Amino acid sequence: MTDAEPESRNDRTASVTVHVGTTATLVERATRRAAATDLVLTPERLHERNLKRALAEHARPRSSLHLASPTAVAHRVAPHTTDRGVLDRADRLRLLETVLDDRAVASEPLRSVFGTNPAAHAEAIEAAREELMTVAGEVGARRDALEVVADSLSTTAGQETQALLDGLVAVEDALAERADRDVSTAAALRAARDAIVRSDGAAWADAFPTIERLALAGVSTVGSPLLDFLGVVAASTDTDVHLFVRAGTGPRIADRLATRLVAGDDVDAADVTVANTPPDSLDPGVPVAELVATTRREEARAAMATIDALLERGVPVSDVAVVARDVDRYERALTRAARENGRHLSVWTQLAVDDTRPYRLLVACVELLAAASDGGNVTPEELFAPLDAEWCPPGSKAGGVWPLDHGDVSAVRRKLTGGSRSAEPKTVEPKTVASRTVEAGSSEPGTIEAWRRRLDTIEPASDGEAASRAGVRRLLAWIETHADTPRPADIRATLGPLLDAYERVVLPAQLASDTPDLGATSRSARALSRSRDLFGEAQAKYGDWRERGYVDGSWTAVADVLDATVTIRPGRREHDNAERIDVLDATDTWLRTIPYVVAVGFVDGEWPERPSGAFPPAFRDAVVAGDGGPGGGAALGVRGAWTEARERDHLADAVSAASAGLVCTRFTTDAAGVTAHRSPFLAEIAADAPVVTDDALDGLLAADRRVPDALARVFMGDADVDGER
Repeated sequence: MTDAEPESRNDRTASVTVHVGTTATLVERATRRAAATDLVLTPERLHERNLKRALAEHARPRSSLHLASPTAVAHRVAPHTTDRGVLDRADRLRLLETVLDDRAVASEPLRSVFGTNPAAHAEAIEAAREELMTVAGEVGARRDALEVVADSLSTTAGQETQALLDGLVAVEDALAERADRDVSTAAALRAARDAIVRSDGAAWADAFPTIERLALAGVSTVGSPLLDFLGVVAASTDTDVHLFVRAGTGPRIADRLATRLVAGDDVDAADVTVANTPPDSLDPGVPVAELVATTRREEARAAMATIDALLERGVPVSDVAVVARDVDRYERALTRAARENGRHLSVWTQLAVDDTRPYRLLVACVELLAAASDGGNVTPEELFAPLDAEWCPPGSKAGGVWPLDHGDVSAVRRKLTGGSRSAEPKTVEPKTVASRTVEAGSSEPGTIEAWRRRLDTIEPASDGEAASRAGVRRLLAWIETHADTPRPADIRATLGPLLDAYERVVLPAQLASDTPDLGATSRSARALSRSRDLFGEAQAKYGDWRERGYVDGSWTAVADVLDATVTIRPGRREHDNAERIDVLDATDTWLRTIPYVVAVGFVDGEWPERPSGAFPPAFRDAVVAGDGGPGGGAALGVRGAWTEARERDHLADAVSAASAGLVCTRFTTDAAGVTAHRSPFLAEIAADAPVVTDDALDGLLAADRRVPDALARVFMGDADVDGER
């Protein structure tokens, strides 16, 4: 393709199908194909893992599905947008603090909301900026709708909202002007959207020539940048677009989807079909019991006693799980209670480590090794991802050229790929690339040797560019050395020296530029420690998976193992061969099937949690209500935390996961001695369920355990097993 703008389609109607609270057709579409026909977007890594698990449980082949993140898809549609990379949250906060020190940016609007020193409130301002991006999109997008909602508020709330909006626009402009990378992933989505519109859909067809259906799955919020991208795919290509939304938030997403799509710049009309009508209430469909303890500690003991009783009856450990709305609140108490019963836990949750540079460095290097294995072709994105994550060669020392300057690396990349930001993406079959010499100025993938030849053809314009060109050569040599099929021991031997180099070279540089509280350095140091801990876990799991025939020996399999192990809390497996009871965040039960679920924490204020947000409550409520109609609140997105609907999403996932029995637990008094009230959710899922409390609870917790009838019925249907141990 060229930079010329082809004639646009006359009919820019986005046709979208929405599935509320069901994923049946998503799994059923999985079949054996020569090439993928369904592109499935799962913004959360845990949801991608659960989808893979569900497909395996249903014995469905995955060859017809291509699972990816929205950002990865955007980069494939418009690969030139990755030249600059994206600021991570830590870098964005650091830059934001600098921006807010400028009084021209931190002007009266922001000072009226945050006081005389907005820089001291950088975290709150960044949270508001992220919320605005979710609700409306990038700076200036849907501004009319925002103004309509602000004008509908009381004088005080309206003025505060207007000041915050004005201040955030100034902040966003300043961040974009001063950042050496894109401020957020929304920029990649916008660039991909623009490429599709400019090429009248050809950029999409080139990137995904076999894809017939695009599906977004597992989300409680559809942010405006992502929705605008989906709308363009629906309006400008022949690909069918489907949204699989969840039971709580899904109805509102479906109701205002057409209005939100039309409010974007590239869709003239929207045709939204809701494929199913979700039930008004949640029916667990299995025996349910409610267990009431006095304190959280006693509740955790009762939950683990219930699990222990199930295991003693011969239920496999893989058939039980403890589910919490927030695992962090229960981890310590559950771990202690498990040890009292001689049991061991695996506590699963999304950890911040997977958003840190050290871990991203590991992932980038493993994915690059996977691409280069067996003489394979490497894309520009794969080649430069380690350098974006501060790759330094093993053995490098502080004080030299490492880590390479991002600007110099970007300059070398542009010369290698012809990466002006207006260039159209190209798609070339790998066999073609391998069979001929590819010159510099091409964004096509190539072998390691092909990239070396490209490097030889470019002329650096400065000493920094020369150092970066030499650095890319060092990276190519490292790939070539380690791209062979890895043994389990090769995980640590190959990746460990990279973290050692990061600690020697990058960490001191980070320390030198850190704030007095050393927050960024501390986070990186902790991430290094946790990333090193992963080696032992990943090495053992990779070896086990290979022996069981789950995976072939490859760096791709290592990437899957790292993805799985990064979500497990460290230090929770005292014995390698000990049985392990899964403890899951409720959101991680999406698409899971677990015969017996013990769901803890049904206390009002914890499940459901109270709505929260960075914008004024009056503004949030008006957006949720859709005040102002299609020209106002109905044209805006709703962030998940703004309502209790997201809490219902997690509830529906946890309840539907239980296929044989469900036990719901709560406590009545918090650590401060304040009464903890029963969750309103229990009135829906356990309205007539028998309650275990007082003497029956004491019997469950006694040394000579007596299982109450209510629990026995959950364990064994309606069998009357009175007083069984």
